[in-house]
Amino acid sequence: MRRLPALVAALLLPAAQPLLLGAMVSTASLLVSEAPTYAQSEEAIGKVAQAITVRIEGATQGSGVLVKRDGNRYTVLTAWHVVSGQRPGEELDIYTFDGLRYPLEQGSTKRLGQVDMAVLTFSSSASYEVARVGDVKSVSSGSSIAVSGFPLPTSAVPTRIFRLIKGDVIANATVAIPDGYQLLYDNQTLPGVSGGAVLNAKGELVGIHGKAEKADQISMQSGKAIATGTNQGVPISYYSKFALGENILASALQPMSVDDRLAQARNLLRKKGREQEAIELSNQALKIQKSSEAYFYRAYAKSNLGDNKGAIEDFYQAVALNPKFYKAYLNLGYIKYKLGDKQGALAEFNQAISINPESADAYMGRSYIRSESDDKYGALDDIDKVISIDPTYDDAYQLRGGYKTSLGDIKGAIADLDKAITVDPKDPISYYNRGLARSVAGERYEAIDDYTQAIALSSLATKDKQLQVRVTSFYNRGDVKLKLGDRQGAIADFTNAIEGNQQLAIAWGARGLAKVQLGDRLGGCQDLRKSASLGSTLAQNLLPRICQ
Repeated sequence: MRRLPALVAALLLPAAQPLLLGAMVSTASLLVSEAPTYAQSEEAIGKVAQAITVRIEGATQGSGVLVKRDGNRYTVLTAWHVVSGQRPGEELDIYTFDGLRYPLEQGSTKRLGQVDMAVLTFSSSASYEVARVGDVKSVSSGSSIAVSGFPLPTSAVPTRIFRLIKGDVIANATVAIPDGYQLLYDNQTLPGVSGGAVLNAKGELVGIHGKAEKADQISMQSGKAIATGTNQGVPISYYSKFALGENILASALQPMSVDDRLAQARNLLRKKGREQEAIELSNQALKIQKSSEAYFYRAYAKSNLGDNKGAIEDFYQAVALNPKFYKAYLNLGYIKYKLGDKQGALAEFNQAISINPESADAYMGRSYIRSESDDKYGALDDIDKVISIDPTYDDAYQLRGGYKTSLGDIKGAIADLDKAITVDPKDPISYYNRGLARSVAGERYEAIDDYTQAIALSSLATKDKQLQVRVTSFYNRGDVKLKLGDRQGAIADFTNAIEGNQQLAIAWGARGLAKVQLGDRLGGCQDLRKSASLGSTLAQNLLPRICQ
């Protein structure tokens, strides 16, 4: 679920109208630069990769690699997180390159130490090629590598088909990194490839693909970097130790090389309070060797510390060394948006798209700019592109639902929000926006149910999102109740909205009107005067007619 919903700003409408929340979100799969020519032919490596790579289908979906044959028993090496959700007795199937399906041998799944690597077995009388295990030391920064696997279906490619994805090594660290992610690379991997093979230029297995980093769910307005552009793998050396019966222990060495420092800096970037350490490690790496990744990681940490100027300077240093580093342009777009430079942000998103037309995050960012420029149809086109690239991007369904509501396609909006809720049933914004669509459609009791669910789930959200979801859900629920004649219930909800935001003029005005309708003219006029003082033109117009 590469995912980042956050609330933008409430659009204050006249009384008896719902508040519309925009969902500014972005998630990222990490893709960075173009790959150079392989030392060995792509066709040769592709044939090897296709023969040894398997597709895994079960509670979760992923890929794996044939690494051993013992009679009719084959051992598959994959990422632990691909199979860790599998419960005893649940079916899990392995599909080989010829399309044949084999069931997992129950009880055969084993994790290798504490790294993101696991083995499992199946039986077959067929003869399948197994991987040639190489030396992970054969690759270093700049080396060509390939990742093989079976991406999840998309609207463009509706079935899981084999993919060989080229790229370059960013770092090959020897120090301990959580989950064993010591191998960093820029291959443009996709969901479903986790557990696939990482192959060197000779077609030898040097690692298992762990995951493509997904951006945290960050507001466009936060200005925080959204993704590092780094995919992560576990070196094959851990499996080699396992095959020899040795203990799976991570290195405890201090970082010495550029690769060590880059890997440790990247690992610290998402850890709050560790930004200065990441900056220092990046500085140390830059003293040894200038690299786009070191500048990028330093910029990322600076952005998360609020040093936007320093972050922008470092992101530009990164693209000066690597003009194809589209993630740097993407992050520049988000920072410029936060600083109010929407045209500058749009230029950065366009540049990211020109380098990587398959960047879901770049289209997402551009959709925000287009939406705020009243180009709703252009924004909708961009969100359609996001979903065609990554159907698991739940925030895109949420945002598209909001766009469709504003364009009057209520049926389409509800369908998208149903999808968003299916993917993430604990996100209060999706329930809120579906409540809004249902309210517009006249499905008032269903809308109340959705607003109630949004209020209940908001306690699980981040602090900023929690406050805005609760305030606007209370207001909108009160608005629906008022239309249903439940004035007392409406007043209670408007009161809760006001308690969450004392400056919400529309809630003061709506409560004032409800009080007047119940015969509390004094209390109602006090609320209307408060609404007028906060800038409500509706309240200002009503005061002479109601409260004189």
